[in-house]
Amino acid sequence: MKSFPFSRNANPGVFFIAISQFGMAFSFQCILGFMPFYITKISPYGPKETIVWIGLIMGASNLVASVTASFWGGIAARGRPKLLFELGMFVNGTLILLLGFTSNLHLLLLMRVLQGVLGGVSTVGYILISHLSPSERLHKDLSLFQSSITAGQLVGPPIGAYIASLLGYKAPFIAAFLIVSVFILFCHRNVPDIVVQKSEAASARGFPKGVLFAWALILMATIHITFLPSILPKILEGFDVVGDQAVRTAGLIIMGYTGSAIVGNLLFSRLASKVGVRRVIAIASLCGSLFLLLLLLSRGVWSFTALRMVEIGSVAPLIPLTFALFARNVSGRAIGFMNSARFIGMAGGAFLATFLVAYSSLLVLYLLIALFTAVSTLAFLRTERSREL
Repeated sequence: MKSFPFSRNANPGVFFIAISQFGMAFSFQCILGFMPFYITKISPYGPKETIVWIGLIMGASNLVASVTASFWGGIAARGRPKLLFELGMFVNGTLILLLGFTSNLHLLLLMRVLQGVLGGVSTVGYILISHLSPSERLHKDLSLFQSSITAGQLVGPPIGAYIASLLGYKAPFIAAFLIVSVFILFCHRNVPDIVVQKSEAASARGFPKGVLFAWALILMATIHITFLPSILPKILEGFDVVGDQAVRTAGLIIMGYTGSAIVGNLLFSRLASKVGVRRVIAIASLCGSLFLLLLLLSRGVWSFTALRMVEIGSVAPLIPLTFALFARNVSGRAIGFMNSARFIGMAGGAFLATFLVAYSSLLVLYLLIALFTAVSTLAFLRTERSREL
C-alpha cells in the first residue's frame, strides 16, 4: 500500500476517514449556523412558540444520537463498518438536502430526529480507525479524526451563512448534500473494506469498569467546549460590548477557541508519544480546569479570549486521547457508549450554563465544571493505572 506524506507509517484509509468526517461536520454546521433564521422565516407561529420550536429542532439530533450511538457501535463491530459509514453519510446527506425543501416544522423536527438516529456515523469512524491504525500511532490518528470534526465545525457556519446570504436559504442545503456526496466517493475509493469479527470472549466482557469514567471524562470535556456560546451575550455585556459589536465579537471568540482546539489536539497527541497517554490526560485536564477558573480574572475581551483559547486547547485533546486508551480493547457497543457522552455534552452544555448563570453566577458555573472535570479525571486515571499506550 502506498504511503502518504502527511504522516509516517499511517494507513491512507485513516486520512480519508478523517476528511470524510470533516465533510459531515462541515455539512451539519453550515446549515445549523443559520437554521434559527430559517425556522423563524417558515414558522406559522408567534415569537414565543417559534423559539420553542427552534430549541426542539436544534437539540433533537444530539439528544437522540446520545441514545443510539451505542447501538450503531455494536452493529459496526459485528459487520462491515465501512459500508455502514458510507450508508450513514448518504442518508444524513439526503436528510440535509430535504431539510432545505421543508416548510413544515413538524416534518423538520422528524427529520432532525432521524438524523439523531443515524448519529452513529462518528462512532463507526472511531471503530474504523481503531482497526486501520497501527498501535503506536493510534492516539495520533484519533486526534486527526477529532481535529477534522472540529475543523468542520469551525468553517461550516460562516461559509453556510455566506452562501445563504448570497444565494438564498436553499443553496446551503444543496451545497452540503453535494459535499457529503463527494466525501462518500473519497471514502469509498480510498478506505479499505474490513470485516470486524469479535470473539465471543471479547463480546462477553461487556463494559470494563473504566469505560464509565471514560464516558464521564469525555462528557466533561465536551461541556467545557460547548457551554460558552449560550452565555456569551451576558459575558460580553460585562465587558461593555453590546449590540452588533457583541455579535461580531462572539463570532471571533468562538472561531479563536475552535482553532485552538485543533492545535491542542495535534500538540498533545505528539506529547503523548513521548510521555504517555495517561500523563498527558492528567496534564490536559489540570490545565483546562485551571484556565477555566482564570476566566474569572479576565478584565476585557482580549484577555478572556486568550484564556479561553488555552483552556479549550488543553481540554479538547481529552476526547481522542481517552478513546485511544480503549479503542482496541472494548466492543463497538462500548465505543458507542463513550461517544454518546459527546452528544449529551453538546445538548446539555448550553442548558447547564444558562441555568446556573440565571439562578446563580459564573463563579459557580466555572467551579462546578472544573470540579467535576477533576473528579472524573482522577477516577478515570485510578481505574486505568495498568493501561498505557
